[in-house]
Amino acid sequence: MHTPIHQIRQDLLSQRSSFARSPEFDSTYALFLTQFRHFLIQDTGMYQSIAFCWPYRNELDLREPLRKWQASGADRCLLLPKVEVDGQLSFYTWSDGDPLILNAYGIAEPDPNASGVSLKSPDCILIPCVGWLDYQNRYWRLGYGGGYFDRTIASLKQVGHRFTTAGIAFDWQRLDPKHWTPQAHDQGLDLVITNSGVYRNPTKS
Repeated sequence: MHTPIHQIRQDLLSQRSSFARSPEFDSTYALFLTQFRHFLIQDTGMYQSIAFCWPYRNELDLREPLRKWQASGADRCLLLPKVEVDGQLSFYTWSDGDPLILNAYGIAEPDPNASGVSLKSPDCILIPCVGWLDYQNRYWRLGYGGGYFDRTIASLKQVGHRFTTAGIAFDWQRLDPKHWTPQAHDQGLDLVITNSGVYRNPTKS
């Protein structure tokens, strides 16, 4: 029998908080950054716009390597998500110095009214994972339970936008299918980046 989803989520968030304060964190985070930089180098030619999340509640901080990625190409831009009233996400351009505002959850978002900020669809979406799963030849993400990314990904696919979804996690956040499997509304990931490697979905076209 599966563990209740709220219990799995609560346990993982508690473990993430403890791990962020542990002696192992710095070395594991350094290994993750190595894999993440490898991903950015390997996939450089595929993307002009990458969306990421401002770090929240001990999520992995991607800002330093992403700034370097952006600076290394004239046409490259970084995007941040903004929660909309319809329960989906819109993505706006972000550069150092652009103002941010806090949403109802206390997460930093772009200010769509700020000078120079514009709405844009991402070529790649980097999505923090509370947990992740390798199930039926696909990768899956367990998030906070709001469904924002699932709804947004489904909508982007419906209008024919082509993009890559990449889960961001540590190895220890990997789940056992005995404890959790995705539901019909869950959207699979194209790849997962962890401290041990970049795991790509073999069914990605």
